[in-house]
Amino acid sequence: MELVLIVVALATPWVGTVLAAALRPAELGARAAAWAAGVGTVAAVAAGLAATLGLTSPDGPADALAHVMLILVLGLSALIQAYALRYLRGDLRQRWFAVWAGALTGSTAALVTAQTVVVFTLAWVAAGLSLVLLLATYRSLPQARQGVRRAAWSFALADAPLVLAAIVLVVAAGGDARLDDLATVAATLPDATAVILALLVVIAALGRSAQMPFHRWLPATLSAPTPVSALLHAGVVNAGAILLIRFSPLAAPIALAMAVVFAAGAATLVYATVVRLVKTDVKGRLVYSTAGQMGFMMMAVGLGAFAAAVFHLVAHGLYKSTLFLSAGTGVAAGAEKRAWPAPSPATAKTTAAAALIGSALTIGVLALGKAVIAPSATPVSLALLAFLACTAIVAVVAGLRRRMSLRTVAASAVVVAVLGLSYIAAVGWFEQLIPTPTGTQAPSPWLLVIPAALLVGIELMSRSSRFAPALSSAVYARALAASTVPTPDPGGATRPRTPSLTKEVAP
Repeated sequence: MELVLIVVALATPWVGTVLAAALRPAELGARAAAWAAGVGTVAAVAAGLAATLGLTSPDGPADALAHVMLILVLGLSALIQAYALRYLRGDLRQRWFAVWAGALTGSTAALVTAQTVVVFTLAWVAAGLSLVLLLATYRSLPQARQGVRRAAWSFALADAPLVLAAIVLVVAAGGDARLDDLATVAATLPDATAVILALLVVIAALGRSAQMPFHRWLPATLSAPTPVSALLHAGVVNAGAILLIRFSPLAAPIALAMAVVFAAGAATLVYATVVRLVKTDVKGRLVYSTAGQMGFMMMAVGLGAFAAAVFHLVAHGLYKSTLFLSAGTGVAAGAEKRAWPAPSPATAKTTAAAALIGSALTIGVLALGKAVIAPSATPVSLALLAFLACTAIVAVVAGLRRRMSLRTVAASAVVVAVLGLSYIAAVGWFEQLIPTPTGTQAPSPWLLVIPAALLVGIELMSRSSRFAPALSSAVYARALAASTVPTPDPGGATRPRTPSLTKEVAP
Protein backbone atom coordinates (compact mmCIF):
# COMPACT_ATOMS: atom_id res chain seq x y z
CA MET A 1 0.00 0.00 0.00
CA GLU A 2 2.79 2.45 0.92
CA LEU A 3 4.57 1.73 -2.36
CA VAL A 4 1.42 2.49 -4.37
CA LEU A 5 0.87 5.78 -2.53
CA ILE A 6 4.47 6.88 -3.05
CA VAL A 7 4.32 6.01 -6.73
CA VAL A 8 1.16 8.10 -7.04
CA ALA A 9 2.82 10.98 -5.19
CA LEU A 10 5.87 10.84 -7.46
CA ALA A 11 3.84 10.54 -10.66
CA THR A 12 1.32 13.32 -10.12
CA PRO A 13 3.73 16.28 -10.70
CA TRP A 14 4.73 14.80 -14.06
CA VAL A 15 1.09 14.23 -14.94
CA GLY A 16 0.47 17.87 -14.11
CA THR A 17 3.38 18.88 -16.34
CA VAL A 18 1.91 16.99 -19.28
CA LEU A 19 -1.54 18.46 -18.68
CA ALA A 20 -0.14 21.98 -18.38
CA ALA A 21 1.63 21.57 -21.72
CA ALA A 22 -1.31 19.96 -23.55
CA LEU A 23 -4.50 21.61 -22.32
CA ARG A 24 -5.91 24.79 -23.82
CA PRO A 25 -6.33 27.52 -22.68
CA ALA A 26 -3.19 27.95 -20.58
CA GLU A 27 -5.14 28.65 -17.39
CA LEU A 28 -6.91 25.29 -17.68
CA GLY A 29 -3.57 23.50 -17.94
CA ALA A 30 -2.16 25.44 -15.00
CA ARG A 31 -5.23 24.62 -12.93
CA ALA A 32 -4.89 20.90 -13.79
CA ALA A 33 -1.23 21.00 -12.75
CA ALA A 34 -2.11 22.58 -9.42
CA TRP A 35 -4.78 19.94 -8.78
CA ALA A 36 -2.31 17.20 -9.69
CA ALA A 37 0.14 18.53 -7.10
CA GLY A 38 -2.69 18.57 -4.57
CA VAL A 39 -3.53 14.92 -5.30
CA GLY A 40 0.15 14.06 -4.87
CA THR A 41 0.19 15.82 -1.51
CA VAL A 42 -2.76 13.76 -0.31
CA ALA A 43 -1.03 10.56 -1.43
CA ALA A 44 2.21 11.61 0.32
CA VAL A 45 0.36 12.36 3.56
CA ALA A 46 -1.44 9.01 3.38
CA ALA A 47 1.87 7.19 2.84
CA GLY A 48 3.42 9.02 5.78
CA LEU A 49 0.50 8.16 8.06
CA ALA A 50 0.67 4.51 6.99
CA ALA A 51 4.36 4.39 7.84
CA THR A 52 3.84 6.21 11.17
CA LEU A 53 1.04 3.86 12.24
CA GLY A 54 3.13 0.82 11.42
CA LEU A 55 0.89 -0.35 8.60
CA THR A 56 3.90 -0.97 6.37
CA SER A 57 7.06 -3.05 6.63
CA PRO A 58 10.08 -1.45 8.36
CA ASP A 59 12.16 -1.74 5.20
CA GLY A 60 9.57 0.00 3.04
CA PRO A 61 10.26 2.09 -0.06
CA ALA A 62 10.85 5.31 1.92
CA ASP A 63 12.33 6.27 5.29
CA ALA A 64 11.17 8.97 7.70
CA LEU A 65 13.19 11.71 6.01
CA ALA A 66 11.73 10.82 2.60
CA HIS A 67 8.17 10.95 3.94
CA VAL A 68 8.68 14.33 5.62
CA MET A 69 10.36 15.88 2.59
CA LEU A 70 7.86 14.43 0.11
CA ILE A 71 4.95 15.97 2.02
CA LEU A 72 6.78 19.30 2.25
CA VAL A 73 7.77 19.42 -1.43
CA LEU A 74 4.38 18.45 -2.83
CA GLY A 75 2.40 20.48 -0.29
CA LEU A 76 4.30 23.71 -0.91
CA SER A 77 4.21 23.19 -4.67
CA ALA A 78 0.44 22.69 -4.61
CA LEU A 79 -0.08 25.87 -2.57
CA ILE A 80 2.31 27.95 -4.69
CA GLN A 81 0.83 26.73 -7.98
CA ALA A 82 -2.66 27.52 -6.67
CA TYR A 83 -1.44 31.01 -5.76
CA ALA A 84 0.08 31.38 -9.23
CA LEU A 85 -3.28 30.74 -10.88
CA ARG A 86 -4.40 34.19 -9.82
CA TYR A 87 -0.97 35.82 -9.92
CA LEU A 88 -0.33 34.82 -13.56
CA ARG A 89 -3.91 34.90 -14.84
CA GLY A 90 -3.86 36.26 -18.37
CA ASP A 91 -0.05 36.25 -18.46
CA LEU A 92 1.46 34.95 -21.71
CA ARG A 93 4.04 32.99 -19.67
CA GLN A 94 1.53 31.17 -17.47
CA ARG A 95 1.92 27.89 -19.38
CA TRP A 96 5.72 28.08 -19.16
CA PHE A 97 5.55 28.49 -15.40
CA ALA A 98 3.06 25.65 -14.94
CA VAL A 99 5.09 23.20 -17.07
CA TRP A 100 8.44 23.82 -15.42
CA ALA A 101 7.01 24.19 -11.92
CA GLY A 102 5.63 20.68 -12.34
CA ALA A 103 8.97 19.43 -13.66
CA LEU A 104 10.81 21.03 -10.74
CA THR A 105 8.36 19.50 -8.26
CA GLY A 106 8.65 16.04 -9.83
CA SER A 107 12.45 16.18 -9.93
CA THR A 108 12.69 17.34 -6.32
CA ALA A 109 10.22 14.69 -5.17
CA ALA A 110 12.32 12.02 -6.88
CA LEU A 111 15.44 13.48 -5.27
CA VAL A 112 14.15 13.33 -1.70
CA THR A 113 12.91 9.74 -2.10
CA ALA A 114 15.89 8.39 -4.07
CA GLN A 115 17.60 5.36 -2.56
CA THR A 116 20.50 4.90 -4.98
CA VAL A 117 23.37 7.06 -6.16
CA VAL A 118 22.37 7.12 -9.83
CA VAL A 119 18.72 7.99 -9.19
CA PHE A 120 19.68 10.73 -6.75
CA THR A 121 22.23 12.25 -9.13
CA LEU A 122 19.85 12.20 -12.11
CA ALA A 123 17.10 13.80 -10.02
CA TRP A 124 19.58 16.38 -8.71
CA VAL A 125 20.65 17.45 -12.21
CA ALA A 126 17.03 17.43 -13.45
CA ALA A 127 15.93 19.68 -10.57
CA GLY A 128 18.70 22.14 -11.35
CA LEU A 129 17.84 22.21 -15.05
CA SER A 130 14.14 22.66 -14.27
CA LEU A 131 14.92 25.57 -11.97
CA VAL A 132 17.06 27.30 -14.57
CA LEU A 133 14.23 27.00 -17.12
CA LEU A 134 11.74 28.21 -14.52
CA LEU A 135 13.89 31.27 -13.85
CA ALA A 136 13.57 32.03 -17.57
CA THR A 137 9.83 32.66 -17.20
CA TYR A 138 10.38 36.32 -18.10
CA ARG A 139 13.46 35.77 -20.24
CA SER A 140 12.72 38.91 -22.26
CA LEU A 141 13.97 40.97 -19.30
CA PRO A 142 17.75 41.57 -19.23
CA GLN A 143 17.78 41.05 -15.45
CA ALA A 144 16.06 37.68 -15.85
CA ARG A 145 18.58 36.55 -18.45
CA GLN A 146 21.39 37.55 -16.12
CA GLY A 147 19.85 35.48 -13.31
CA VAL A 148 19.48 32.49 -15.62
CA ARG A 149 23.12 32.74 -16.68
CA ARG A 150 24.42 33.01 -13.13
CA ALA A 151 22.30 30.12 -11.89
CA ALA A 152 23.22 27.95 -14.89
CA TRP A 153 26.95 28.55 -14.48
CA SER A 154 26.85 28.02 -10.72
CA PHE A 155 24.90 24.77 -11.07
CA ALA A 156 27.18 23.54 -13.85
CA LEU A 157 30.30 24.22 -11.79
CA ALA A 158 28.87 22.76 -8.59
CA ASP A 159 26.99 19.77 -10.06
CA ALA A 160 29.92 18.47 -12.11
CA PRO A 161 31.75 17.31 -8.93
CA LEU A 162 28.66 15.37 -7.83
CA VAL A 163 28.38 13.66 -11.22
CA LEU A 164 32.09 12.77 -11.05
CA ALA A 165 31.70 11.41 -7.52
CA ALA A 166 28.66 9.35 -8.60
CA ILE A 167 30.63 7.82 -11.48
CA VAL A 168 33.48 6.84 -9.16
CA LEU A 169 31.06 5.32 -6.63
CA VAL A 170 29.21 3.33 -9.29
CA VAL A 171 32.49 1.99 -10.67
CA ALA A 172 33.74 1.12 -7.18
CA ALA A 173 30.47 -0.64 -6.29
CA GLY A 174 30.23 -2.46 -9.60
CA GLY A 175 26.81 -0.98 -10.26
CA ASP A 176 24.31 1.49 -8.87
CA ALA A 177 25.06 1.71 -5.13
CA ARG A 178 22.42 2.20 -2.48
CA LEU A 179 22.83 5.34 -0.40
CA ASP A 180 22.65 3.25 2.78
CA ASP A 181 25.66 1.24 1.58
CA LEU A 182 27.95 4.19 0.85
CA ALA A 183 30.02 3.54 3.98
CA THR A 184 30.79 0.03 2.73
CA VAL A 185 31.69 1.33 -0.72
CA ALA A 186 33.89 4.07 0.74
CA ALA A 187 35.73 1.51 2.87
CA THR A 188 36.97 -0.19 -0.31
CA LEU A 189 38.52 3.05 -1.60
CA PRO A 190 41.93 4.52 -0.70
CA ASP A 191 41.75 7.12 2.06
CA ALA A 192 42.73 9.97 -0.27
CA THR A 193 40.01 9.00 -2.76
CA ALA A 194 37.38 8.90 -0.01
CA VAL A 195 38.38 12.39 1.12
CA ILE A 196 38.21 13.74 -2.44
CA LEU A 197 34.78 12.18 -3.01
CA ALA A 198 33.48 13.71 0.22
CA LEU A 199 34.75 17.15 -0.83
CA LEU A 200 33.15 16.76 -4.27
CA VAL A 201 29.79 16.11 -2.61
CA VAL A 202 30.29 19.13 -0.34
CA ILE A 203 30.95 21.40 -3.35
CA ALA A 204 27.67 20.34 -4.95
CA ALA A 205 25.75 20.97 -1.72
CA LEU A 206 27.27 24.43 -1.26
CA GLY A 207 26.46 25.38 -4.85
CA ARG A 208 22.80 24.44 -4.70
CA SER A 209 22.28 26.16 -1.32
CA ALA A 210 23.96 29.41 -2.46
CA GLN A 211 26.76 29.15 0.08
CA MET A 212 30.14 30.78 -0.32
CA PRO A 213 31.75 30.81 -2.85
CA PHE A 214 28.56 30.12 -4.87
CA HIS A 215 26.49 32.78 -3.12
CA ARG A 216 26.13 35.24 -6.01
CA TRP A 217 23.59 33.35 -8.12
CA LEU A 218 20.73 33.68 -5.64
CA PRO A 219 20.54 37.53 -5.53
CA ALA A 220 20.57 37.53 -9.33
CA THR A 221 17.16 35.80 -9.37
CA LEU A 222 15.27 38.79 -7.96
CA SER A 223 13.51 39.49 -11.25
CA ALA A 224 11.77 36.10 -11.22
CA PRO A 225 8.00 36.26 -10.57
CA THR A 226 6.93 35.77 -6.98
CA PRO A 227 5.69 32.15 -7.40
CA VAL A 228 9.08 31.19 -8.86
CA SER A 229 10.87 32.85 -5.95
CA ALA A 230 8.61 31.03 -3.50
CA LEU A 231 9.39 27.65 -5.08
CA LEU A 232 13.08 28.46 -5.16
CA HIS A 233 13.47 29.75 -1.62
CA ALA A 234 11.04 27.34 0.01
CA GLY A 235 12.42 24.17 -1.55
CA VAL A 236 15.29 24.12 -4.01
CA VAL A 237 17.93 25.85 -1.89
CA ASN A 238 17.23 23.33 0.88
CA ALA A 239 18.47 20.50 -1.34
CA GLY A 240 22.08 20.99 -0.22
CA ALA A 241 21.27 19.66 3.24
CA ILE A 242 19.40 16.69 1.76
CA LEU A 243 22.45 15.84 -0.36
CA LEU A 244 24.79 15.93 2.63
CA ILE A 245 22.42 13.90 4.80
CA ARG A 246 21.88 11.25 2.12
CA PHE A 247 25.61 11.04 1.43
CA SER A 248 26.52 11.30 5.13
CA PRO A 249 28.01 7.77 5.23
CA LEU A 250 30.57 9.12 2.78
CA ALA A 251 31.03 12.70 4.07
CA ALA A 252 30.42 12.49 7.84
CA PRO A 253 33.55 10.41 8.67
CA ILE A 254 35.78 12.94 6.86
CA ALA A 255 36.75 15.70 9.29
CA LEU A 256 37.93 18.03 6.50
CA ALA A 257 34.60 17.79 4.65
CA MET A 258 32.58 18.52 7.77
CA ALA A 259 34.85 21.44 8.65
CA VAL A 260 34.41 22.93 5.16
CA VAL A 261 30.62 22.65 5.44
CA PHE A 262 30.63 24.37 8.84
CA ALA A 263 33.02 27.13 7.76
CA ALA A 264 31.11 27.87 4.54
CA GLY A 265 27.82 27.98 6.44
CA ALA A 266 29.19 30.28 9.14
CA ALA A 267 30.78 32.64 6.62
CA THR A 268 27.60 32.81 4.53
CA LEU A 269 25.45 33.40 7.60
CA VAL A 270 27.51 36.39 8.73
CA TYR A 271 27.91 37.81 5.22
CA ALA A 272 24.22 37.52 4.34
CA THR A 273 23.17 39.05 7.66
CA VAL A 274 25.35 42.11 7.08
CA VAL A 275 24.20 42.64 3.49
CA ARG A 276 20.56 42.13 4.41
CA LEU A 277 20.71 45.10 6.77
CA VAL A 278 21.43 47.53 3.91
CA LYS A 279 18.83 46.17 1.49
CA THR A 280 15.82 48.42 1.08
CA ASP A 281 13.62 46.25 -1.16
CA VAL A 282 11.45 43.47 0.23
CA LYS A 283 12.58 40.67 -2.09
CA GLY A 284 16.22 41.65 -1.68
CA ARG A 285 15.96 41.31 2.08
CA LEU A 286 14.21 37.97 1.69
CA VAL A 287 16.94 36.68 -0.65
CA TYR A 288 19.75 37.46 1.78
CA SER A 289 17.64 36.17 4.65
CA THR A 290 17.41 32.84 2.81
CA ALA A 291 21.18 32.76 2.25
CA GLY A 292 21.76 33.39 5.95
CA GLN A 293 19.25 30.76 7.02
CA MET A 294 20.85 28.26 4.66
CA GLY A 295 24.15 29.15 6.32
CA PHE A 296 22.73 28.21 9.70
CA MET A 297 21.39 24.96 8.25
CA MET A 298 24.80 24.14 6.81
CA MET A 299 26.46 24.87 10.13
CA ALA A 300 24.13 22.36 11.77
CA VAL A 301 24.97 19.77 9.11
CA GLY A 302 28.68 20.44 9.55
CA LEU A 303 28.32 19.77 13.28
CA GLY A 304 26.55 16.47 12.56
CA ALA A 305 23.22 17.77 13.88
CA PHE A 306 21.24 16.37 10.95
CA ALA A 307 17.95 16.31 12.86
CA ALA A 308 18.23 20.02 13.71
CA ALA A 309 19.12 20.77 10.08
CA VAL A 310 16.04 18.94 8.80
CA PHE A 311 13.79 20.75 11.27
CA HIS A 312 15.28 24.05 10.17
CA LEU A 313 14.79 23.02 6.54
CA VAL A 314 11.09 22.28 7.07
CA ALA A 315 10.49 25.42 9.14
CA HIS A 316 12.35 27.60 6.65
CA GLY A 317 10.37 26.20 3.72
CA LEU A 318 7.04 26.95 5.36
CA TYR A 319 8.11 30.34 6.68
CA LYS A 320 9.83 31.64 3.55
CA SER A 321 7.08 30.55 1.17
CA THR A 322 4.63 32.49 3.32
CA LEU A 323 6.83 35.59 3.25
CA PHE A 324 7.26 35.53 -0.51
CA LEU A 325 3.60 34.95 -1.25
CA SER A 326 2.73 37.88 1.03
CA ALA A 327 5.53 40.14 -0.23
CA GLY A 328 3.05 42.62 -1.75
CA THR A 329 1.31 43.02 1.59
CA GLY A 330 4.71 43.48 3.22
CA VAL A 331 5.56 46.34 0.86
CA ALA A 332 2.30 48.13 1.69
CA ALA A 333 2.80 47.57 5.42
CA GLY A 334 6.34 48.94 5.21
CA ALA A 335 5.14 52.04 3.43
CA GLU A 336 2.55 52.60 6.13
CA LYS A 337 5.10 52.20 8.92
CA ARG A 338 7.38 54.79 7.37
CA ALA A 339 4.61 57.33 7.90
CA TRP A 340 4.59 56.67 11.64
CA PRO A 341 6.45 59.08 13.90
CA ALA A 342 9.97 58.02 14.80
CA PRO A 343 10.17 56.36 18.24
CA SER A 344 12.03 58.12 21.01
CA PRO A 345 15.60 56.83 21.47
CA ALA A 346 16.05 54.47 24.39
CA THR A 347 17.91 55.75 27.42
CA ALA A 348 20.95 53.99 28.87
CA LYS A 349 18.88 52.84 31.83
CA THR A 350 16.21 51.35 29.56
CA THR A 351 18.85 49.59 27.45
CA ALA A 352 20.51 48.07 30.52
CA ALA A 353 17.17 46.92 31.92
CA ALA A 354 16.16 45.42 28.56
CA ALA A 355 19.47 43.53 28.30
CA LEU A 356 19.16 42.16 31.83
CA ILE A 357 15.50 41.17 31.58
CA GLY A 358 15.81 39.79 28.04
CA SER A 359 18.86 37.66 28.88
CA ALA A 360 17.44 36.28 32.12
CA LEU A 361 14.04 35.61 30.57
CA THR A 362 15.37 33.83 27.47
CA ILE A 363 18.02 31.74 29.21
CA GLY A 364 15.63 30.75 31.99
CA VAL A 365 12.83 29.65 29.65
CA LEU A 366 15.11 27.69 27.31
CA ALA A 367 17.02 26.01 30.13
CA LEU A 368 13.80 24.98 31.86
CA GLY A 369 12.32 23.74 28.60
CA LYS A 370 15.40 21.69 27.80
CA ALA A 371 15.40 20.12 31.26
CA VAL A 372 11.71 19.20 31.08
CA ILE A 373 11.15 18.29 27.43
CA ALA A 374 14.49 16.83 26.36
CA PRO A 375 16.70 16.25 29.40
CA SER A 376 19.27 14.19 27.47
CA ALA A 377 21.85 16.57 26.06
CA THR A 378 24.86 16.35 23.78
CA PRO A 379 27.50 19.03 23.20
CA VAL A 380 26.01 19.71 19.76
CA SER A 381 22.45 20.13 21.04
CA LEU A 382 23.63 22.41 23.86
CA ALA A 383 25.71 24.51 21.48
CA LEU A 384 22.81 24.92 19.06
CA LEU A 385 20.52 25.83 21.95
CA ALA A 386 23.04 28.41 23.14
CA PHE A 387 23.20 29.85 19.61
CA LEU A 388 19.40 30.02 19.56
CA ALA A 389 19.47 31.73 22.95
CA CYS A 390 21.87 34.41 21.65
CA THR A 391 19.66 35.24 18.67
CA ALA A 392 16.52 35.20 20.84
CA ILE A 393 18.13 37.51 23.41
CA VAL A 394 19.01 40.02 20.68
CA ALA A 395 15.43 40.01 19.40
CA VAL A 396 13.88 40.31 22.87
CA VAL A 397 16.24 43.08 23.98
CA ALA A 398 15.56 45.04 20.78
CA GLY A 399 11.83 44.81 21.40
CA LEU A 400 12.07 45.82 25.03
CA ARG A 401 14.31 48.79 24.17
CA ARG A 402 11.58 50.17 21.94
CA ARG A 403 8.95 49.86 24.64
CA MET A 404 9.60 48.76 28.19
CA SER A 405 6.49 47.87 30.17
CA LEU A 406 5.01 45.01 32.13
CA ARG A 407 2.88 44.15 29.12
CA THR A 408 5.82 43.89 26.71
CA VAL A 409 7.82 41.81 29.19
CA ALA A 410 4.90 39.40 29.59
CA ALA A 411 4.39 39.22 25.82
CA SER A 412 8.11 38.53 25.32
CA ALA A 413 7.97 35.75 27.89
CA VAL A 414 5.01 34.12 26.14
CA VAL A 415 6.63 34.34 22.69
CA VAL A 416 9.97 32.98 23.92
CA ALA A 417 8.23 30.16 25.77
CA VAL A 418 6.08 29.12 22.81
CA LEU A 419 8.80 29.33 20.19
CA GLY A 420 11.61 27.98 22.38
CA LEU A 421 9.67 25.02 23.75
CA SER A 422 8.32 24.22 20.29
CA TYR A 423 11.85 24.24 18.91
CA ILE A 424 13.15 21.93 21.62
CA ALA A 425 10.26 19.50 21.22
CA ALA A 426 10.44 19.48 17.42
CA VAL A 427 14.19 18.92 17.30
CA GLY A 428 13.83 16.12 19.84
CA TRP A 429 11.21 14.47 17.62
CA PHE A 430 13.39 14.80 14.54
CA GLU A 431 16.35 13.30 16.42
CA GLN A 432 14.32 10.14 16.86
CA LEU A 433 13.61 10.00 13.12
CA ILE A 434 17.05 10.97 11.80
CA PRO A 435 19.92 9.67 13.93
CA THR A 436 23.45 10.96 13.46
CA PRO A 437 25.66 8.42 11.65
CA THR A 438 28.26 6.65 13.74
CA GLY A 439 31.83 7.79 13.21
CA THR A 440 30.89 11.40 12.41
CA GLN A 441 33.98 13.60 12.58
CA ALA A 442 32.47 17.02 13.22
CA PRO A 443 34.33 20.10 14.44
CA SER A 444 33.83 21.30 17.99
CA PRO A 445 30.26 22.56 18.43
CA TRP A 446 31.51 25.43 20.53
CA LEU A 447 32.93 27.01 17.39
CA LEU A 448 29.40 28.40 17.13
CA VAL A 449 30.62 31.06 19.55
CA ILE A 450 32.46 32.75 16.68
CA PRO A 451 29.50 33.39 14.35
CA ALA A 452 27.28 34.12 17.35
CA ALA A 453 29.67 36.81 18.59
CA LEU A 454 29.93 38.30 15.10
CA LEU A 455 26.14 38.43 14.74
CA VAL A 456 25.77 40.13 18.13
CA GLY A 457 28.41 42.67 17.12
CA ILE A 458 26.61 43.32 13.83
CA GLU A 459 23.35 43.86 15.70
CA LEU A 460 25.01 46.32 18.07
CA MET A 461 26.54 48.26 15.18
CA SER A 462 23.18 48.46 13.40
CA ARG A 463 21.37 49.63 16.55
CA SER A 464 23.82 52.22 17.85
CA SER A 465 26.11 54.59 15.99
CA ARG A 466 28.22 54.90 19.17
CA PHE A 467 29.35 51.27 18.98
CA ALA A 468 32.66 51.13 17.03
CA PRO A 469 31.72 53.98 14.65
CA ALA A 470 34.75 53.58 12.38
CA LEU A 471 34.22 49.83 12.04
CA SER A 472 30.50 50.34 11.57
CA SER A 473 31.07 52.76 8.69
CA ALA A 474 33.53 50.40 7.01
CA VAL A 475 31.19 47.42 7.32
CA TYR A 476 28.28 49.47 6.01
CA ALA A 477 30.25 50.62 2.97
CA ARG A 478 31.38 47.09 2.11
CA ALA A 479 27.90 45.68 2.63
CA LEU A 480 26.42 48.35 0.38
CA ALA A 481 28.97 47.53 -2.31
CA ALA A 482 28.28 43.81 -1.98
CA SER A 483 24.54 44.38 -2.36
CA THR A 484 25.02 46.25 -5.63
CA VAL A 485 23.87 44.02 -8.48
CA PRO A 486 25.18 44.76 -12.00
CA THR A 487 22.16 45.49 -14.20
CA PRO A 488 22.46 44.59 -17.89
CA ASP A 489 21.71 47.35 -20.36
CA PRO A 490 19.61 46.44 -23.39
CA GLY A 491 22.75 46.61 -25.50
CA GLY A 492 24.39 43.83 -23.49
CA ALA A 493 26.67 45.92 -21.25
CA THR A 494 26.27 45.98 -17.52
CA ARG A 495 26.14 48.86 -15.12
CA PRO A 496 26.14 48.73 -11.32
CA ARG A 497 22.79 49.23 -9.67
CA THR A 498 22.78 50.59 -6.16
CA PRO A 499 19.88 49.82 -3.86
CA SER A 500 17.03 52.28 -4.11
CA LEU A 501 16.36 54.41 -1.09
CA THR A 502 12.62 53.94 -1.57
CA LYS A 503 10.54 50.83 -1.76
CA GLU A 504 8.02 50.13 -4.45
CA VAL A 505 4.54 50.35 -3.05
CA ALA A 506 2.20 47.62 -4.21
CA PRO A 507 -0.94 48.88 -5.90
